Amino acid sequence: MSPVHLGSEKARLDLRADCQSAAPHGWSNVPDYALDQGGPVLRPYQRMGVDFANVAVFDHLRDITSLYPDKLAISDGTNRLTYSELFRAVETLSHRIAAIVPDGQAVGILQANSVWYPVAMLASMAAGRPSVPLNTRDPGSRTNEIIAAARLLAIIGDGNAHPAGLAQEVHWIDVTTSAAPQAQSTPQSCSVSVDAPAIVLYTSGSTGRPKGIVNSQRSLLWRVQQYVDACHINSDDVFLPLTGPATIAGCREVLAALLTGATLHLVEVDVVGLRAVQRLVESEGVTVTYLVPALLRTLMADEPADVFGSLRVARIGGEKVSWTDIALLRKTVSSTCLVQIGYSSTETTGSQWFLPQDWPQQGASVPVGWLLPGITFAIVDEKGRRVQPGKSGELVIRSRYVLLGHWENGTVVPVESDPDDPELRIFATGDLVQLDSHGLLRIVGRKGRQIKINGRRIEPAELERVLRSAPSVEDAVAIVTAANELVAFAVPQRLSSAAFSDELRQLVRTKLPPPLRPLRLHTMDAIPRLPSGKVDVATLAEMDLSARKTAPAAQPPNAGSEPKIHRIVQHAWNKILNTRVAAGRWDEAGGDSLKLLHCVMEIEKAIGQELSLEDFTVGMSVDEMVKAVVSAQAGDLRARALKYDPPILFLLPGSVGYGPSFAAFASSMGKIARVTPIRYPALAMILRGQNTVGHMADSAVEQIRRAQPAGHIRLLGHSLGGAVAFEVAARLLAAGRTVKFLGILDTSLLGERSTYWEMFVRTYQRIRTNRVTADRMVCRFLAKVAVKTGFEAQLARILDRYAQDEFNATSFRTKQELQGQLRGRAFYQWLAIPRRTLPITGTLFRCARPKMPLAIGWDGAFARLDVIPVVGSHFDMITEPHLVINRPLIEKAVEQTYSSTEVRKREYRPST
Repeated sequence: MSPVHLGSEKARLDLRADCQSAAPHGWSNVPDYALDQGGPVLRPYQRMGVDFANVAVFDHLRDITSLYPDKLAISDGTNRLTYSELFRAVETLSHRIAAIVPDGQAVGILQANSVWYPVAMLASMAAGRPSVPLNTRDPGSRTNEIIAAARLLAIIGDGNAHPAGLAQEVHWIDVTTSAAPQAQSTPQSCSVSVDAPAIVLYTSGSTGRPKGIVNSQRSLLWRVQQYVDACHINSDDVFLPLTGPATIAGCREVLAALLTGATLHLVEVDVVGLRAVQRLVESEGVTVTYLVPALLRTLMADEPADVFGSLRVARIGGEKVSWTDIALLRKTVSSTCLVQIGYSSTETTGSQWFLPQDWPQQGASVPVGWLLPGITFAIVDEKGRRVQPGKSGELVIRSRYVLLGHWENGTVVPVESDPDDPELRIFATGDLVQLDSHGLLRIVGRKGRQIKINGRRIEPAELERVLRSAPSVEDAVAIVTAANELVAFAVPQRLSSAAFSDELRQLVRTKLPPPLRPLRLHTMDAIPRLPSGKVDVATLAEMDLSARKTAPAAQPPNAGSEPKIHRIVQHAWNKILNTRVAAGRWDEAGGDSLKLLHCVMEIEKAIGQELSLEDFTVGMSVDEMVKAVVSAQAGDLRARALKYDPPILFLLPGSVGYGPSFAAFASSMGKIARVTPIRYPALAMILRGQNTVGHMADSAVEQIRRAQPAGHIRLLGHSLGGAVAFEVAARLLAAGRTVKFLGILDTSLLGERSTYWEMFVRTYQRIRTNRVTADRMVCRFLAKVAVKTGFEAQLARILDRYAQDEFNATSFRTKQELQGQLRGRAFYQWLAIPRRTLPITGTLFRCARPKMPLAIGWDGAFARLDVIPVVGSHFDMITEPHLVINRPLIEKAVEQTYSSTEVRKREYRPST
């Protein structure tokens, strides 16, 4: 055993003895002990302090913001917020929430895993309104069921895309505009109790319907405090939690990062894919991550070299952790990376520890650690009596940090509390556990039918309810197999169709989230029952096992499919799903979205090409998967990344942004470069203060760093994009990067403005040629007036408030025009700022501008300036009929900067 653990042996024995000492009423105490035992004991950090959980989250955020106002707080790859921007957004949105949602009522959060989710969660806490996070990947019917059951009066969302079926009386709050700073003075935030309801997390319920679990800020802060004090988290850390935001683990990770001044990166794993996650960890230098074992096995299956070298803490939880999981993790991370195993639930804290590298392997799974301070506990048998030391039983916890209760019909139904001390609440976990000889907690099993799949807790009763709701179903039962699989059995009505099973599968897909969809669905004449009338689970398990053994053999590939690709897909299918046959649909064979990511990565390794995740779904058959791969090989340039890998050309658009005309231009350039568009801060970010060319450049630099961590940089900017490209190049050069090409598409630095007659003629021509509609010009006029008079923030709020029904499209167009006008204003402000000469060559593609200097203001901006005349006007130079003439000129200028190696990489030879 390692010296650090030999030194703590006495502490562990004392801890075990204290835990076994029964307090009054049969409870065992967990004494205070060093949470960093076996961890980063020498790493400096700011200890949370004894009063940390007594202070509201918003007050903690204010203190952190005062320490790190300009430090990056959150980034999702598109949007980024510094701590000062985050604080202003939270404060502003909190007042909007308080004005709409009555005190004591909850507000929903329907957000992807982006910067806006933490903003919404923190703003709800600041307003003293409990939030109800809703999973964006759940079927709409389930989401609306939760909205109705929780009696939600408002939902915080992103944009104006209301979910289908949302009741009209539910107010929609667009966080991207509602979090914009107010023109008037902001009132002081209200006082919020840390013991009031703060968040309601819905899980699968044993009644067959989702169950809302209510936690206070105190309980959340206690989790954060124990996490921070154990891992010595500080402002130097970079977080990448690989869990959904609508989970207790997601809440803990977000708060732990933002209440310590760390940087938080957020990502949708199912959207970006495993390789993108690996690249993100490496490029951002992630130091702390949380993931469930199922994702660990998938993400690290190919043991990528050096990708996870920056990790100093890898926290694993949500499911049982096997020793093979630990072995895989150890191979992938550095020898100094700490592996923390944690056990908790939505309702309560539990245990955690740092697993020593030389800890002996005992049992099928890894111990989940030492019970955490702040609780008293009991391990009891079926009759509620304490079990003998070393024996297994149900873990019952008593603490002021467990759940407050359950959210029913818009209010809290409290859980049982200790009659001698009402502040202490009692929660029976349902987990069967035992304390081993070291005082470590081991999970033995589960009381009842509840299971966890990919870290998400589910109750089979919810699946049964949906199946029984089908008119074609007479009866239905779901069981959990010994392998932790969810299997369903359904009895059809007499008049059911031949497509009974397929119809039920489709019903489940539309009603339930992926973890609640059965691995196998069996049709039978009657549900076997015991003499007592209970379901005969043992017989059903035997029937399922027998059916698996007699499953039909895999069908040979269709004549039209590639035999080699079919073998590759079939091998990946069988490997990931651990089956001998590849038949049916992916989800019917036991696959889910996480396993699908792993399968796609296996196929990519076999064919030596990256594939687009958009081409793969959980409802695919083997043949459909084969067709997707064959199609990708034949024509998808993204899937030919290793064979056809041209240099990246970053395209910086004008004030309107990356629209259809720029997308068509980028596509036409695809044979000589991999054109990657740059996104500027959106309207909400502009109104929040990211309203300069410098802010646009900062956002662009981060996107470039993620897309191309190393190598030569090439930039091409149009109009406003030319100015942004110049600032980006200056920042990249200062950081030691090489800028091989900086192209400017007719950006004038002379600041000339069109006359009213020129604007009238140009507008008339655009309307006459159908390039712009009259109603859009009205929207543009309104946006211009708002910007000129300084009422842009008020206009955005008005548009957000009335953006519904037939006014929704008009609101969207007006906000787009407002965004463009504000970017244009930033450009003219930038023109007044002195610029230094960049030590590179600039290439100006100049349209005909009578009586204007050749360089149109760029002389002196570069060590050398090449001016290439192009046809068309500033507004249509990259569209037909001018594109056919101008594109070869642009391509030639870009290609002249390629090295011989880059030329070979961009050679495109379709396979024959």
